[in-house]
Amino acid sequence: MNVSDDELDRLLRAANPASKQDAAGLSAAHIAIREGIIRGTVRPRKTRPRKTLLWAGLTTAVATVAVAAVVAVNVFAPTGQAVALTPPPLEYRSSGSLAQVVDDAEQALLAPPDVEQESRVHSVGWGWSVDMEEGHVEVVPQDITFVWAPGETATSTIVAGDPYWSDAERPAGVEPSEYQPGDLIDEVVIPPEEFTLAPEATNLSGSSPAELEAALAVFGATPDSSSGELLAAITGLMQYWTLSDDQHATLLRLLVDAGDVQVLGETTDRLGRDVIGLRVASTIPERVETVFLSVETGRIVGTESELIEPLDTLPVGVISYTMWDAGR
Repeated sequence: MNVSDDELDRLLRAANPASKQDAAGLSAAHIAIREGIIRGTVRPRKTRPRKTLLWAGLTTAVATVAVAAVVAVNVFAPTGQAVALTPPPLEYRSSGSLAQVVDDAEQALLAPPDVEQESRVHSVGWGWSVDMEEGHVEVVPQDITFVWAPGETATSTIVAGDPYWSDAERPAGVEPSEYQPGDLIDEVVIPPEEFTLAPEATNLSGSSPAELEAALAVFGATPDSSSGELLAAITGLMQYWTLSDDQHATLLRLLVDAGDVQVLGETTDRLGRDVIGLRVASTIPERVETVFLSVETGRIVGTESELIEPLDTLPVGVISYTMWDAGR
């Protein structure tokens, strides 16, 4: 897949828009992963020859790969038409006003049991495995655990999850995954000298607005950030930390205070949980972002990105999602 630097930058921005301060630097490990994606050398341990693995949701630095996966899949679409092998949109039921949704979430966050902050994050997502030369496409569901600590080696472990489609539902042209649920797909190890995270995020421990604003600034948030830009920063922070209930309550207030947050309603997320969907301000006209609050716990348990108009080679549809708190 030959993509110019400008085209790659545009596609990556479409997948994971960041605010103006986020242009500065990836760590050496992140750069290596990104370059591996571009060259087609990112692949799992268990693989057929010349297979390129395109991930959705590994860490903040590579969450953008969902878009690259769609681009690769489009290469193999019959008659040259763009085909999005993406989940169907969620269907929403009516719920309360934004004020009521926030109040209900805050009450749920006050209820036991409390969730403590820890530098271990479990997320659920999916990706495509694409053989660029043979035109072979398969869906690789994944459970990802990211563990780190200051001055220590960081490890991201990717394990095969339950298949997204049953045999009867799988789209034409998509092969069943060669992985069984629980199989180790890959393990990414980042040495301490290559793991870069600013002290404001590394040392986060409190739940005050000032402390969380400082941590979010590491991921590009500013006092003038829109709710869409703030959600991008929140997603970045939550790739590194499982946050406490008090921290979630503060993040929700900061997000709502940023403005242009719309209640979509109640729905069942892609893990079968009851959630409330909140649409935030768009960062690009063609794309909308949704954040999900658990009805049961009040916590932020997922985000989803959807194109509502075609963008370059990307078709309309859900292009990425990340889900947290899968075991709670």
